[in-house]
Amino acid sequence: MSETPKHGLETSAMKIVYRYMAVSAGAALIPVPGVDTAILAGVHVALIKELCDHYSVSFTEHTARNLLIAIVASVVPATIGSFAGRGILKLLPSGARIIGWALMSASSAAFSYGIGRLFILHFESGGTLLSFDTSRLHKVFHRHAPALPAPPAAPDLAAAQ
Repeated sequence: MSETPKHGLETSAMKIVYRYMAVSAGAALIPVPGVDTAILAGVHVALIKELCDHYSVSFTEHTARNLLIAIVASVVPATIGSFAGRGILKLLPSGARIIGWALMSASSAAFSYGIGRLFILHFESGGTLLSFDTSRLHKVFHRHAPALPAPPAAPDLAAAQ
């Protein structure tokens, strides 16, 4: 893979993101708490890898491992949320339960969209995985969802190299 990413691929890259949004929406419906979260983490890593391939950005095993560490840091709260959310859904009447499942599926797709857009913008501006600033990820998400608590600090991929 080239060290210099390609530019002008946003339209075709968004097709990749839309495909992974559908996969994420389906994975959110897996009825086993914790398993759904693990599968969603894998879906997000696969999305990032496919975007790297699309933009000819190097996706090394070392970088992937560091990226997984960053994603795992977000998996623990998501798993707790998965258990709690499914417990609450069991207490609701059937109609409300269906709406709850739909919301879980839609929020998972929206999160995948956000991750995909963030990496597309980063790659379109000439960035690589090693130059990806995880604090920027947090800033973008908090700009659009200020009520959310700050996520745990992720490792600096460039420093880990």
